[in-house]
Amino acid sequence: MQLDTFAEYVRSRLEHWGEAFALHRDCEYLGFQSRSLLAVLIDNGGHMPGRGQGYKPVETDMLAQQMEDIVAAIARDTPAMACALRGYYCGRGRRKIERFETANLLLANAGHRPVSNRHYLSLVELGFQRVRGWLEGIAQAA
Repeated sequence: MQLDTFAEYVRSRLEHWGEAFALHRDCEYLGFQSRSLLAVLIDNGGHMPGRGQGYKPVETDMLAQQMEDIVAAIARDTPAMACALRGYYCGRGRRKIERFETANLLLANAGHRPVSNRHYLSLVELGFQRVRGWLEGIAQAA
């Protein structure tokens, strides 16, 4: 029996992507400002910066961003598969219950009808295989 190390690599990359692009973090930057007026003054040597600077964008890891780009490309072809992947890896709770419900909510927002639990798991597996194919293509090209 051989261990498929590339599959484990792909799974760990997807898990890392799910942590970096977690759906529950979408509301993290709403509400109070992340920096106080005193912190802005300290950073700028006691002077108030002009209005044109704006806020610093949210930074993401390059590997997580690469996975986000792959899933976005999958979403252009098969939106249901991308919604299943986002629910499975970026959701919260148990994978077959709460994350399944999250995937169905994402599908409903995308204009698709809900899927069964079995169909959801098959979409996740097919999405995993497609991501694996993308990563294998990237590895061979390098």
